[in-house]
Amino acid sequence: MLLRKLLVINMVLTGGVVTGVHADELDTFQFRAGQSWQYDSNIFRLADTANNQVFLGSSDRSDQVAVTTLGAKIDKRYGLQRFEFDVNANRSIYNNFSRLDFTAVNYAAAWRWSVTPSLYGNFTTDRREYTDNTSDVQNQGQLNRRTDRSTLLDAEYAIDGPWRVLAGVFERNQTNSQPFVFESDSKVRGVEIGARYVFASTTAFAYRLKQGRGEYPGRVLSSAFASDFKDREHEFRLSWPITGKTTVQARISYLDRNHVGLTSRDFSGFTGQVDTTWQITGKTGVTGGVIRELGSYQTNTASYYADNRVFIAPTWKPTEKTAVKFRYDHGRRNYKGALVGFAADNRRDITDVSSLAFEWDVIRAIKLSTSVFTDRRRSNDPGTNYKSNGVNLSLLASF
Repeated sequence: MLLRKLLVINMVLTGGVVTGVHADELDTFQFRAGQSWQYDSNIFRLADTANNQVFLGSSDRSDQVAVTTLGAKIDKRYGLQRFEFDVNANRSIYNNFSRLDFTAVNYAAAWRWSVTPSLYGNFTTDRREYTDNTSDVQNQGQLNRRTDRSTLLDAEYAIDGPWRVLAGVFERNQTNSQPFVFESDSKVRGVEIGARYVFASTTAFAYRLKQGRGEYPGRVLSSAFASDFKDREHEFRLSWPITGKTTVQARISYLDRNHVGLTSRDFSGFTGQVDTTWQITGKTGVTGGVIRELGSYQTNTASYYADNRVFIAPTWKPTEKTAVKFRYDHGRRNYKGALVGFAADNRRDITDVSSLAFEWDVIRAIKLSTSVFTDRRRSNDPGTNYKSNGVNLSLLASF
């Protein structure tokens, strides 16, 4: 979703699994501790017309959140093998709505294995739990926590010359803390095969065919809801270093999801992302891109959504230890696939998310960050409009 980009930014500021503290300079073992404070003017992303007292039992929809982080990272190579492990425990405390307090343990582990220089691959697993305040819940005044898990085992064999053969197996899980989320829990297991061509210029082009079998845990097949589905995805990837300062990363896929016993929930179409990074000068750079997503969203008047977004993210580093970062995302989402017997409501959303951050490496081990953000959704369904503003202050120590 669009605002998950902002969640990733917040994870950087609050000491999530992803960090930006001199990753190229870290030792084999690193310990992290951090503290952040955030103010959000509309913590539940309530509609502008919603009555605070009715949905929240409070006259105020804002809150201050304190997040304490403890984490560690290990990165070690043994011969042809490389092992990586990154774990963080985050404790979030809400000042006004203490029922939202929670502790999340997130991790990312990888074994970069190699049998010979020509036969190699990855065994990775990760878990990320976060507050998804962009998800629509059936009861306003509730906040959803989403947990994403994935495991992948893949292999690549370098044939003589530029060709590579690819194969892998994967599992992906998505769960929600709220039982009434239209983007419901899901689990997918599958296999992938493909090929990659690496040019002498290091430009690489790859194709993968992915076949998956999935389920919506806890669901029973009915006239309105499917319990199982099958995915088929044709994926093309391009990595193109145009110049020493400009790089293009592209992924374009055609996804076809078929629901067992309920074809009215089926959907298919193109998805993907194209990013361009331009290092204008030694101190200034910019990344921009376009994204298209398809996702399950099951109501009587819709079965899925098609989301199209564009973003731009310039960075300016006035000194070696400071950076100013801006990001703006603009998205348009259409909801499609009404059930037989129900008229489509043709819901359309427009989303705008922007953030401006300042980062300062006080010393090698201490990083101070502060940011401001805005988050807005406009829709032809008035009950889903919202706007929110906030500020964040974060201190992260790495040893």
